[in-house]
Amino acid sequence: MTSKSKKSFQLSKTTLLTVSSKNLVIEKNINDQTLKSEYKAKGVNGYQFKLEKKDIKEAWWAFAGFFIAVVIWQISSSPIISIVGSIILSIISLFLIIDYIFSSEKIKLIFFISGNRHEEIIDTENLNEAKDFLSTSQISE
Repeated sequence: MTSKSKKSFQLSKTTLLTVSSKNLVIEKNINDQTLKSEYKAKGVNGYQFKLEKKDIKEAWWAFAGFFIAVVIWQISSSPIISIVGSIILSIISLFLIIDYIFSSEKIKLIFFISGNRHEEIIDTENLNEAKDFLSTSQISE
């Protein structure tokens, strides 16, 4: 009788990775529901860690908001609308630019499975542990 060697690792607060000799299982807990993706270990061709940069769209929306605030201030015929509208747009744009500045880059773990990709965002503090865990599993990089 043989026993299956099963190892688990917490990729993020909501994602658990389990590797056995036959399967790769990714369990994601979303809104108290567990979503499970299960793949045959033979179908897993490899994995890769990829740094995902910040989304620049948020910064562009902030700059567009500042520009529109100036335009509203200049062309509005009502002084209250021009001042209040410009202040509101400037505050929203300020929050967008602050959020962009303080947001962190994410690390994505990509599994190559039978010609397809499965991507998961992992916590940056778990990166070294995730590398160690995957290097000791049967999955090749």
